[in-house]
Formats: sequence, C-alpha cells, structure tokens
Amino acid sequence: MKGQKLLILFFVFTSIVIYSNTWTQKSNFGGTARHRASAFVIGEKGYIGLGHTNSGAHIIYDDLWEYDPATNAWTQKADFGGGERYQCAAFSLGGKAYLGLGRNAQNTYENDFWSFDPLSNLWTPIADFPGEERRGASAFSIGNRGYVGLGQATSGYASDFYKYNPNSDTWTQVADFIGAPRTSAVSFVHQGKAYVGTGHTYSAALKDFYEYNPTSNYWTQKQDVGDTLRQDATGFTLLGEGYLGTGNNVDGSINYKDFWKYDFALDAWTQINDFEGSARRYMVSFVIGQTAYAGGGTNGTNLKDFWSFNPQLALKIKDEGESYNSFVIANPVKETLFINVFDNIGNVELLLYDLSGKQIIRYPLFQGENEIFRNEIKNGIYIYRILKSNTLIENGKLLFI
Repeated sequence: MKGQKLLILFFVFTSIVIYSNTWTQKSNFGGTARHRASAFVIGEKGYIGLGHTNSGAHIIYDDLWEYDPATNAWTQKADFGGGERYQCAAFSLGGKAYLGLGRNAQNTYENDFWSFDPLSNLWTPIADFPGEERRGASAFSIGNRGYVGLGQATSGYASDFYKYNPNSDTWTQVADFIGAPRTSAVSFVHQGKAYVGTGHTYSAALKDFYEYNPTSNYWTQKQDVGDTLRQDATGFTLLGEGYLGTGNNVDGSINYKDFWKYDFALDAWTQINDFEGSARRYMVSFVIGQTAYAGGGTNGTNLKDFWSFNPQLALKIKDEGESYNSFVIANPVKETLFINVFDNIGNVELLLYDLSGKQIIRYPLFQGENEIFRNEIKNGIYIYRILKSNTLIENGKLLFI
C-alpha cells in the first residue's frame, strides 16, 4: 500500500519548477548613507556603524546601529567610544564585539581598540593594537581568539597579523600574510580556518586568495577569485560555502556587482547571480543564522539600501519523483513526505527550512521508504538539505499543498 501511495503521487502531479531571487531588499540602514563603515554580529543581531561620506563635505561618523532580522528594524545604540572613525577593523567573541584602528577626523591613523557589550550598551577600551596604526585592516575570529592584520599604515601597506586573547587582554603577533601587503581585503572563516584575499596594494587591485591555519600558524595560497582584479569588496561564509563580490577596479572608475561562490573542499570559485542592488564598493556584510545581510557603500553616491541573501532561495523544485544517486523524493507533499532510500548509504539526515532560513525539522533517513508526517507544517515552499555525515549531498525545494 505504501508503494501504491508513492506511485500515485508520481503519476498525478506534473513537474513543477520554481525559481526565486537570492537577494531580498530589507529596511534601509537606520543611519545616514555612507561607505567604509564597520559591521559585526553579536548573537541574533547585526550591527553597522562608523564610516564616512566624502562627496561634498567630508563627514566622519561614530554612530552604531543594531539590526533585528526578526522585526526587520534598526535601533541606534551607543556611539563608538573612540570617536569619529572610518575603515576600522571589527570582530566578535563571546557575546561582545571588538573594534579599532581606522582613520580619524584629524586625518591620522589609530591603533586603539574597544569592546562593545550589547547588554550594557557600553564601549570599553582594551589593549592597544601592537602593530603600526592603520586603516582598512582585515579582521576575523576563530574559536575564542580574534585576528587583525594587513591594512594601510603611515609607512605603507602592511602584511603583519596579530591575535587577541580577551581573557588576558593581550595581543600576540602571528605569521605574516604571505601575499602582497594590502588594504581592503576580504576575510571570512570556515571550519577553524580563515580565508583572506583581493584588496589593494601599490597601484594595483588583486584577485589572489589565501588560507590561514591557526593551529599550524601557516598561510597557504588558494585559487584566485575569478578573473577580475578587485578591491573594496565584501564577503562571508554561509551554509558551508564562501561568498565574495562587489568592489571596484584599481582607480575606482568601475564598480562591480558580480558575486562568486567558493567551494572549500575543491578550492574552486563559481560565478553566481549578480548582487541585485546597484554596483558598488565598500559594501559591508554579516551573517545571522542561515541568512547573510549586506548593504551600504558607494558608487559615487553614498548608499544605505540593505539586502538579505539566501542562496537556497534559488534552488529548483525538483521534477516529480526525480531520482538521485540513492533516493527518490515524492514532491509535492500532501499529508506525508515520502523519501525512498534505495541503498544503505549510512548516516543520512533530512533538514527542512522555511524561506526565512528557520529550521523546521531534522529527521534521520534509513534504507527503504521513509514517511515523514507534516504535522503543523503550513502550505508553501520549503527548502530541504540532505546531509551524509554532516556533508551536504543534495538540496532543493519541496512544495507542501
């Protein structure tokens, strides 16, 4: 009887293919339009602040704004304790953010660093960055340590890197970056390693890309980011893949809106759909849960539009009863989702998400026919991921009717 029910589903429903945009425009940034801002995440909230405008009057900002994805709303928080600043470096650790360096209103570089506690809404000075004062540094966190390096210093472009320990409030120098010294490089983290690349060096934009292993304190060069030399781009890690895009060319005459996806296992970049806002440089981004958020920057006009990015929205609803290497999914779904697993393929799970990225179910799959009752799942389109030993082997969309 179960087999007949599955067969009827295959026969009655026709193939359905639905594509969605990966970028969705959200509420505009709460502050004034700007570029060279800073961004970070603490818990389930994102933060953007500082930065400047330099078309007409030169205005430098010290304000900070909190974004709540649940309400799609911005709230102003305490101004940065170090004063007006742009092109700072920021990372998050243990429920706090750490921000410093940058260029101030006196047009000089800084080396101070501050921590921000969202519970008290207070900025507190911490130990100064031990390297030369600079702007446009790259920053990231791995485990319970923060890392800051590169940037443009008074003496020129830098390649040194330092590790911050919040428990002892101390900085320790780590291995220098092995590529050309640079400013405005993109950085993101995956499975305990950092990835840094692109940016600007002496009269040149860059496309090279590197991996840093904090355990061995060693840098390794990886595949270049596409064919375009770029600086002032943005990037992030989402759902186990790296993303990098936007930015501009070396003299700022061409702004980009292309985006690229990085496969960490294959060390390979693939171009995906363009960013759906206008081409720009100095856009900032962060990730909360299953969704990335990005916005601001400039293309000659300072911008404050803000977007969410969910690559799963571009997945296709599979043809009815489409076969995979080891299983068949019955789609659309009425009362019960049927997944027929042909082979004993080991530790396999189904994860189901709504279009906001919220996980709805997590269910183990076994050889044979698996019946998953929908219970309170409402009608609509859902994203599924099938993992084998926590590695993605298939994803797509399911239609519940």
